[in-house]
Order: sequence, then C-alpha cells, then structure tokens
Amino acid sequence: MSQSQELGTLIVVILKARHLHQPSFYKQDPYAQASLSGQTQRTKPEPKGGQHPVWDEEFRFPVLVDPGKDNVNRKLEVSCWKDEPRSEDKLLGKGIVDIESTLKTGEFDDWVPLETSGGARGELYLEMTFYANGPPPLNRRPSKIKQSDRLTRPQSYNPVPPKGGPSSALNPTPYTTCIFTSC
Repeated sequence: MSQSQELGTLIVVILKARHLHQPSFYKQDPYAQASLSGQTQRTKPEPKGGQHPVWDEEFRFPVLVDPGKDNVNRKLEVSCWKDEPRSEDKLLGKGIVDIESTLKTGEFDDWVPLETSGGARGELYLEMTFYANGPPPLNRRPSKIKQSDRLTRPQSYNPVPPKGGPSSALNPTPYTTCIFTSC
C-alpha cells in the first residue's frame, strides 16, 4: 500500500479482558481478535485464561485516508473467542471502537464492552496509539489505568468474610495446649 493512501499507522495493544462469558465448567483458553479495514489480527490463546485472561500483545494497522462506505475504515472491531482445538471456536463477545477521536488525539486506552445476542459478555482493555504520516499531536493525556494494575487480574469478590473475621483466614489461631483452667 502506498504512503499517499495511508493516513498513518494505528498501534493497538490488546492488554487483557475481564468478566468474559464462560460457556462451560472447564477453564477456557481465550484469545482476542482485532479487525480494521479488512485486516484481521489475533492474539495467542492464553491457556486456562478463564474469564480474566492477560495477553499484552501489540498489532499495527494501516489507517487509510478514505474512511470508506459507512466509515468502515474508522471502526475497529474487537472480539474474544474460546479456542476449541477439536471444533469451531466459540464467540465470547465482540465490540466496536470508533477510532475517529483516536486519530485526532493520538491515543486511546479504555475498557471496551463486549456483547453477543445474549447481552453483555465482559470487557476488553485496549491501548491505541496513532502515528500520523504528518506531524505528531502536541499534548498527551494520562492513562486511565494505573501502571501497577496494568497486567494484574482482578481480585476475587467475596462479600461474606470467613468465620472469625476477615483476617482469620490469613492468620489462623495457633493451637495451644492448656491443662489448667487459668490459661
């Protein structure tokens, strides 16, 4: 593709997902996929990634000058799939990101909601950076996710503390032998 037809390059980092649909009892091996302007790229499946996989994989897409019919060249389609080695892969959820604002600001990082016909099916965290064939944008905005939370999985939610208070599971009481009643 020639430089005159390209507006620039969009770098997409598919970082992680949360609350993915899990259609079976066993841990799934999910992978993510991104498509822009007819070009599709996918991550490697994360073995036993379950509902909260972490990929941290980078992909580069050429951004065309022509937005196309219905702005098809300005919509990044992302999806998550369950890797099925013996049959057809199952769609866990998909979402669409309009990259028009990313082309103006140069950056995007946020959770993208995923859906199927059955409703909401989790979220996918994307970081996008646009490098134009022209001059770069003047100011950058800060990331919405803390650097320490970048590659961590969410903590499990347990609304009922274990018996003996919240710290009893972490600090079990030592066994003591008491022969006399004054112990």
